[in-house]
Amino acid sequence: MNRIKSYIAAGEGERAKALALAIAEDPRFEPLQIDSSIPVDVQFSIPNPAKISVNGEFVDLPRYIFNCELKECSDYISSALGKDGHLYCQHLSMRESGHPAMILVLGGDLDVSNAIIDSLQTRYKGKELAFQISNYEARLQDFEARSFANRIPVMRWKARPFGRLLSTAAQVLGDPSMMSYAPKPANGERDLVAASLLFRGIGAKTLEPVMAEYRLALVPKGEYARQPLDMAGIGPKRAKLIEERIVMHYG
Repeated sequence: MNRIKSYIAAGEGERAKALALAIAEDPRFEPLQIDSSIPVDVQFSIPNPAKISVNGEFVDLPRYIFNCELKECSDYISSALGKDGHLYCQHLSMRESGHPAMILVLGGDLDVSNAIIDSLQTRYKGKELAFQISNYEARLQDFEARSFANRIPVMRWKARPFGRLLSTAAQVLGDPSMMSYAPKPANGERDLVAASLLFRGIGAKTLEPVMAEYRLALVPKGEYARQPLDMAGIGPKRAKLIEERIVMHYG
């Protein structure tokens, strides 16, 4: 499997060091590269394994890409709510690229709240300060909701932010199957659990008498279906287990 390439913009200093250390501990990624040409703070990519024919020659499709803007808490507040619309412009650029993207705030909710207070307490006092703090919190909440709706989530991560960023990038650029979190019941329960996952709104208790009379089976989808042994990744032992479920029913 191709490892994920990772790039960070020039001038990121300590953030580049922290990300490089996290990558060094994650075998899914190639070492971090500094690249001043990327349009965001951090970019991850893998080659697209598919090819297309152009003038009779097969060429690689564009890379799969995941973009991320990094924000310290104070920078997040000023760039999101400032009059120059800096984060809006970055947000627009990420949306226009068409690639999956996110904004990573390097701090938790309390850190963001403290940064809001620090940015306002030199300009406001008393009730006016309280009003402005509430206003900033509400506007950031709205910004994050709109950003999420535009498929660019804003994540406030204080604990292990770069490790979590790598996990997110690996899943966005990979195969984010949830199967590893599926239940692992005893053998006598497998059909019942599988049936309850097939039928939305019908639980295992309701299906129990049904499964006492029926068993789950695999049937061909079309006029021809390959044997499991002819499929990638399936050896003789697994093929035998799968074949026990196959019923050659067409129509």
